[in-house]
Amino acid sequence: MTNKQAVVSQKRRFSMVWIVPIVAVLLGGWMVVHNYRTRGPVITIQFASAEGIVADKTHIKALSVDVGVVQSVEINPQFDGVLVRAQVKKEISPLLRSDSQFWVVRPRIGASGISGLSTLLSGAYIELSPGSSDQLQRDFIGLNDIPPTPANTPGVHLTLISDESASLNSGEPVLYRGFQVGRVEKTEFDTASRQVRSDIFVDAPYNDLITTTTRFWNASGLSINVDAEGVRVTSESLETLLVGGVAFALPDGTNAGQAVNNGDAFKLYPDESSIHTANFSYSSDYLLLFNSSVHGLLPGAPVTFRGLEIGQVVGISFDYLPNGSVAIDNDSAPVPVLVRLTPAALTGDNSAQMVEILQQRIDDGIASGLRASLKTGNLLTGSLYVSLDFFEHPDPAGDKNMGDYPLIPTVSGSFDQIQTKVSLLLDKFNDLALQQTVDDAGQTLRQVGTAAGRAEQALAQIDTLLAADAIQQLPTELGHTLLQLRRSLGTVTGDFSAGSPLYRQLGHSLDQLQQTLHSVEQLTTQLDTQPSKLMFSAPQPVDPPPEVSR
Repeated sequence: MTNKQAVVSQKRRFSMVWIVPIVAVLLGGWMVVHNYRTRGPVITIQFASAEGIVADKTHIKALSVDVGVVQSVEINPQFDGVLVRAQVKKEISPLLRSDSQFWVVRPRIGASGISGLSTLLSGAYIELSPGSSDQLQRDFIGLNDIPPTPANTPGVHLTLISDESASLNSGEPVLYRGFQVGRVEKTEFDTASRQVRSDIFVDAPYNDLITTTTRFWNASGLSINVDAEGVRVTSESLETLLVGGVAFALPDGTNAGQAVNNGDAFKLYPDESSIHTANFSYSSDYLLLFNSSVHGLLPGAPVTFRGLEIGQVVGISFDYLPNGSVAIDNDSAPVPVLVRLTPAALTGDNSAQMVEILQQRIDDGIASGLRASLKTGNLLTGSLYVSLDFFEHPDPAGDKNMGDYPLIPTVSGSFDQIQTKVSLLLDKFNDLALQQTVDDAGQTLRQVGTAAGRAEQALAQIDTLLAADAIQQLPTELGHTLLQLRRSLGTVTGDFSAGSPLYRQLGHSLDQLQQTLHSVEQLTTQLDTQPSKLMFSAPQPVDPPPEVSR
């Protein structure tokens, strides 16, 4: 019989206490994994300064939605800026393209208005403008200012080039017929070309208005033009008057042109009137020598032929004359004026062949009396312009060339002719015996004064005479006399009754008077018809011839 011993084993039981730590570990691990899987990338942004940026406080926003936060702010190794490292959300990773833009939003006052007022309470933040490039990127260079045009905005970017001083600033409007269709993005000076370059953006669909023949001009402020046509004051709008701007249009008579692309460059004209000046590629320069003052003639003044503008004045200087030709020691020294004539202004054909044709026509015209003269364009400003026209019997042309330039003979302008005539008139006026005339006039006036004094004395005597008592009683005495005459006539009236002797005698006298008047009438009629009867008597009747007895 075998003795068996029982084996006693203790079964380990799971303690419920471990459930909490295990769940905590699992939850923590899941959170770590989830955070790692959902954590977005860390990006680096370089700014010129860290103004308004604070680590763990400054947020990154896109369309006013938080998409990240700044982790650290450090000075870059070159010590010319700061590096901002920020953690962004994973879902916005596709927005981080090579053309994405970052800038710090803070309160600003500029040409486009006031922006960033909300940051006065919430503090500054970094704005993200998503890009559209195919290349992803994690390192960026932040903008110093808010970009006038957000990325991916439909439209076209263009560049305006000007030789004038810069007057366009970021944010200023781009106008078409007074409506804002875009904005100026930035203006900078190109040291290589020594030109001012302004980048503008025109929003869609207004970008379809711009073609290769479109012209832009500076619409900033108030434009005042003083030229041969007078004084013109223009302004695009109140906004451009205050902050400036640029406008564009298609000049009249210009073809529509072709569509433009991003980055195309255009010339920026100084004002609207200058866009209508045709740009001719071919021209011919001529030198004019004026013997009168050219005060009021400025470079850019028009050169006209019978009212049609065919060129403009290039300059006024003695440098156009050959060395040693400057002579200012006498009153006959001419003033050289260089003009540039464009044949296309007459024919519309902008070609080199037309220059040769123009030169030949100018030579033929000079032989036929073509001359240049100065005329007043505006009496208010005194501006002058050059007029080409034909004159009868002008002075001989003389030399055809002066140095490197062909010559066009000149004549005195209409204003100079008027001055000459006025001078001649004044000379004749000075030759008149004015002193003798003045003396005679003075003597006459003295005689008139003496006569007036005598007349005044006579009038005083008449007044004295009329004031006498005898003269004052004349009306009364005359009244009495007329009354007595009326009474006498009333007495005589009874003797002229019908049948009275006086009545018959008066009738007989009237009959004799009528006969006498009739005889006088016959005599007058006879004298009118035969006035000789006044000198000769009527012819005597001829005696009858005696009878001859048989």
